[in-house]
Amino acid sequence: MIIKLKRIVRKLKSFGPVMKGIASVTFSQFGEDIIMLKMLERYKVKNITYLDIGANEPISSSNTYNFYLRGYSGVLIEPNIALCEELKSTRPRDKVLNFGIGNNNETEADYYMFGDNHTALNTFSKEEAINSEKEGIPIQKVIKLPLKDVNDVISENFTGSPTIISLDVEGLDEMILRKLDFDKHQPLLICVETVSFNMNKELIKKKSILDLLIDKGYFIYADTHVNTIFCSRKLFNKLVE
Repeated sequence: MIIKLKRIVRKLKSFGPVMKGIASVTFSQFGEDIIMLKMLERYKVKNITYLDIGANEPISSSNTYNFYLRGYSGVLIEPNIALCEELKSTRPRDKVLNFGIGNNNETEADYYMFGDNHTALNTFSKEEAINSEKEGIPIQKVIKLPLKDVNDVISENFTGSPTIISLDVEGLDEMILRKLDFDKHQPLLICVETVSFNMNKELIKKKSILDLLIDKGYFIYADTHVNTIFCSRKLFNKLVE
């Protein structure tokens, strides 16, 4: 907790230079927000919106907070009610939704929750939860939470498609992407975690996610190894015309 507070204080002190345009501060894990910001600035994309699925904390490790600081807004989905309250308090312009994204016709599911220092591990995936317990991080509680279809969320909260979808839901990212109707909803950018651990605890790429999005008309714009930023080839071609 102390380390996390120091990180937030350090970044808060940098707001002045950032807003003056003389420095770039990232809030993402590995600079993904800066990569997306620079791309959108380069091609003069305006009216930026975002859908952040698995938003977690409002500032730390957020792929969308940098956009919020620049006056943009979007929708944040976070199943943890305590984190939802933090998100609402810190980012009042954003719409915060307290449920999960489901598959098929599921209306609710078990949500596995860990301690306050491990909220990023909270998940609807029983397999992921068990893997975390094997690593010595015990499940604190399991609760039932409502689920909603990702396409319904977009239709109900956006005019058209969000500019960015940021996705980090501990093991269910691919399921959500496969559920997304790309013919109806096509974001310009998708930032998603594309690694998992093998039996030797080595990070390996989830080739199935790469293949899926390339098949849906996206190309890899940037990769930080842990996360990959995909860009819609169709929408990108319009930007460079």
